[in-house]
Amino acid sequence: MAVLPETIIEQIEFCEAHLPVWSETPTAIGLTSAQISAFAPKITAARAAYNASIAAREASKAATTEMRDDAAQMRRNVSDLIRAIKSFAEQQANPNAIYAIAQIPPPAPPAPLPVPGRPTNIQVTLQPSGAITLSWDATNAAASSGAFYNIYRKLPGQTAFVGIGGAPGTTSVSRRMNFTDASVPTSAAGNGAQYVIQGQRGTQVGEPCDAVIVQFGVDGGGGFAVTGATGVNLKMAA
Repeated sequence: MAVLPETIIEQIEFCEAHLPVWSETPTAIGLTSAQISAFAPKITAARAAYNASIAAREASKAATTEMRDDAAQMRRNVSDLIRAIKSFAEQQANPNAIYAIAQIPPPAPPAPLPVPGRPTNIQVTLQPSGAITLSWDATNAAASSGAFYNIYRKLPGQTAFVGIGGAPGTTSVSRRMNFTDASVPTSAAGNGAQYVIQGQRGTQVGEPCDAVIVQFGVDGGGGFAVTGATGVNLKMAA
C-alpha cells in the first residue's frame, strides 16, 4: 500500500501534517535536522504554488465569463450594424458598391427550391353527389413555398389529358392535398375517367403520377373501381 496519496493537495496536506511530527525527534526515526530543515521550505513553496494555481483558475474562469459576455454584446452590436448596412445597400441603385465600401460580402443569391414531389398514396373517394375527390401526399409541397398541383383528366373519346383545375400545396393545417372533380359526365361512368396529378412551382413542373382510372358501377352494387397504371384494381365503397 502506497504511503503517499495520489493527488497533489493530499500530498501537500500529508507533508504539512508530518513535518511537526518528524521535527520533534528526527534522529529517532532515522532522519537528521538538516534534512528536516531542507524539507520545510519545499512544503511552503508547494502550498504557495498550489494556492496560486487555484487563484489563477478562479481568475481564469471569471475572465472567461467576462470575455464571453463582452463578445456576445459585441456580436449583437455588430449584427445590428451589418443589418443596417444591408438594409441601406438594398435601397441603393448599386448595392454591391455599398458592400464593397463596407468590406462585407453581398448576400448570396437564394438557392432555387426543389420542384414539388411526385404524388404518392393516391386515394379516390366517390361523393354522394357523384363527384370524385382525389387526395395524395408529396414531398417539397409546402403551399408557403408556392407549391401547386394541377389536375388533368381524360374522358372516353378524348385523345389527350385536359387541365380541369388544381389544388395548393400542403399547409400546417392539412398535410394531405385533395381536389374534387364535380364535373364528371354520366357517360364516363362505365368506360372510366382518367386522372393525372402533377406538381408545379412557378415555371418548374414536377414528375406526374401514373394515370388513375376511375370507373363507376362496375360491380353492380353501386360501387366503383380505381385502377392505377400498375393494373391493381381497388374496390371503393360509394
